[in-house]
Amino acid sequence: MNGKNHRYIIFAIIWAITLGVWAGEMFGQVRQSSKDHYAKLLLLEAKPEPGYEKLDSMTFPLSDWGPLMSWKLLRTYYATKPFEKFPSLGVPANSSKRTRAELDYLQDLQRTRTREELAWSLKLASIYYNPMIVNPADKQYVANRENLFYLGRSLGGWFRREELPLTEDLLSKVVHDATVYIVDFKLKYARPRPYVLEPALKVDQPLPHGAFPSGHSFTSYVNAEILIRLAPDRKDDLLNAAHEFAWSRELLGVHYPSDSEAGRVLAHDFVKSLFENEQFMKDFQTVKNEWAEKRIK
Repeated sequence: MNGKNHRYIIFAIIWAITLGVWAGEMFGQVRQSSKDHYAKLLLLEAKPEPGYEKLDSMTFPLSDWGPLMSWKLLRTYYATKPFEKFPSLGVPANSSKRTRAELDYLQDLQRTRTREELAWSLKLASIYYNPMIVNPADKQYVANRENLFYLGRSLGGWFRREELPLTEDLLSKVVHDATVYIVDFKLKYARPRPYVLEPALKVDQPLPHGAFPSGHSFTSYVNAEILIRLAPDRKDDLLNAAHEFAWSRELLGVHYPSDSEAGRVLAHDFVKSLFENEQFMKDFQTVKNEWAEKRIK
């Protein structure tokens, strides 16, 4: 082996180690989730099984709702589409074969998840936009606004709140509207959380609102679909980022896979309706101009 080849091999080894360290830091040793479980579960019967009327009568009780209910009082900036105009998504019956398969899937995730995956899921659980934090003097204000940019972090170092004030304003209004809608969706479907139907699923703290659809899934896919229209060349990266948010909720055992899928479906319809709003289109154009100036290809 000559000296030149030897140097190339050493360089390759160092580069491989560097990539491994980088991947570990970026992904925290989290497995790549498969999306085909959604399609497989959809093939199973969602209708109630005979003889389980009491189980199927279980819903998320209105009395257990927490602070999220206050979001229902908020007005939207752009969204005007009536809730009844959104696709009617049938929630699998509590006693159905599909729900049982979903619960078994979630139990398997809990049995096999690593400490790194649990930590990663808990981190993502804390990354969301709270529309009630609007005072710049609030100590949580900056972090809350920066959460709007987390999903698009793969776009590069230029994609930062400090660099994109018009983008920040648009995303804050869009995700604000999405959170207003998620309350009504959850109230409409009132699906009990998976750990209620399956006590073997363990969660640190029960959540004070219904399961269907997943709010993290819905708002993440809304965020992703807005960014995709600004950077269509990064569509796969952005959709994968939204999927990670949705899947992390399954890893935690707080959402059924069908909650995640419902969030994705409704998000697509929600964003499509925004592009029928004149004020949104004006604001979106200003953001496109901002990106034309700031984006690094």
